[in-house]
Amino acid sequence: MTAVLEIERSPVRGAAAAAAFADEPRASRWRTHRASLLVLAPLLVLAGLVNGWNLHGWPGRINDDEGTYVNQAWALLDHGALSHYTYWYDHPFLGWAIIAGYAGLTDGFDRAPSAVMVGREVMLISALVSCALLFLLARRLRFSRGWAGAAVFLFAVSPLAVYFHRMVFLDNLATMFVLAALAAAASPRRSVGAALWSAIWFASAALCKETIVILLPALVWLLVQHTSRRTRVWNLGVFLVSFGVLVASYPVFALLKNELLPGEGHVSLGWALWWQLFARSGSGSLLDPSSGTFSLARSWIDLDPWLLLPGVVLIPLGLAVRHLRPIGLALLIQVGMMCRGGYLPFAYVIALLPFAALLIAGAGAQLSARLRAPFVVAAAVLAALLVLPGWATTLREQASFDGSANSRAATRWVVDHVDRSAVVVTDDYIWMDLKLAGFTKPVWLWKVDTDPEVMTEVLPAGVASIDYIVMADQAASTLAGLPTLRRGVESSTEVTRFGDIIVRKVHP
Repeated sequence: MTAVLEIERSPVRGAAAAAAFADEPRASRWRTHRASLLVLAPLLVLAGLVNGWNLHGWPGRINDDEGTYVNQAWALLDHGALSHYTYWYDHPFLGWAIIAGYAGLTDGFDRAPSAVMVGREVMLISALVSCALLFLLARRLRFSRGWAGAAVFLFAVSPLAVYFHRMVFLDNLATMFVLAALAAAASPRRSVGAALWSAIWFASAALCKETIVILLPALVWLLVQHTSRRTRVWNLGVFLVSFGVLVASYPVFALLKNELLPGEGHVSLGWALWWQLFARSGSGSLLDPSSGTFSLARSWIDLDPWLLLPGVVLIPLGLAVRHLRPIGLALLIQVGMMCRGGYLPFAYVIALLPFAALLIAGAGAQLSARLRAPFVVAAAVLAALLVLPGWATTLREQASFDGSANSRAATRWVVDHVDRSAVVVTDDYIWMDLKLAGFTKPVWLWKVDTDPEVMTEVLPAGVASIDYIVMADQAASTLAGLPTLRRGVESSTEVTRFGDIIVRKVHP
């Protein structure tokens, strides 16, 4: 927690700033720390309540990447495998290793009402740590405590942020580590140690979600701003070498397993990267109103127009103000990537949120410095009247909605009525709960027809090997790529239904 207790910003630069920090009396530091704690502590309590209330119920089970990462964590904990199926280097594994560590320490998979809840608990912890790191970063960027607190409030309470902070996405963990890297880079000590820790945290972010490395230019810029000319080359050298060595551990791991380059009969990191970068179907450009990227971005704005949209609009201001330039650049890079026409992940918005919050708070700080107090108060009241009622309504609805009830009910029906040795094809949410209930042959629906090991060992007779299919209706285009699953659906009868989750008995 001492990391969030920030000193007052000194006007001196370079080595003099580090000396001033070292020479400051401990009593003075404690007073400063105590004042920061008085601002931060209530914000963390609020963030915990808003993000933790109805954690299991909202959002519903809308993206089975959540189940995938929790299942991979279980596999790591249960039998030392990197995935519950063949690990094909879809992402580095630090993210679900963290979930596995938490589950092991808290006996999560035995006590939680559903396996995905374990992952959501980790996301709640990640959100709180990110709030503390955001406050620290804002203070090191010369925000007053009030405006640093405003950035945390936006990041913690926006319905858009709450929606994504709760879901088990690697992006949440990667964003937490990015904030740690930025806060270390902006350290008032301006030391080699700060550069080293920044490299460690940023490497951790990349080993959670590799795409986060696009923020490297913004981090390097911040590091340059917060190092003296005398030691800048040395600090940057330490950062780049340390970051490179740590990230290189991932391809070295693949090399040691003889899975670095594509080859016959095995998965490879090289093929996975090629697929991610070139073979995956694109979502289109943000500049194209008919594209999937535009539709996804529109859904973010529909959920909450008051965080992301103002943050993007304020990018030019961020680039114009010296201490905000790395933040403006970080947001600009991510928005620019949305315009290139490649694939846009569902959770992409997560890494945009802290930078949008910082730019809004930074703009408020710039405005308040140029206006008299009555005008600042009037502007704050007007903003609150525009934003808070809508947020309160949305958050109240979130607190009472149980979006996972149907999935849990379907799981309970299968557990109560189906033999444990039956082959049940289902989504990745239900898969883990069936596995924990003692089912020996649950099959993740996306592995049907795509995983040779599954087809050989679990579904040797194709459709005839499937007993039940438990899932929501899939799009025709999805079933066209999974012919065995499609024939299974066509030759099945509906046994029962729980909302959009249908339990089907297959009759080949």
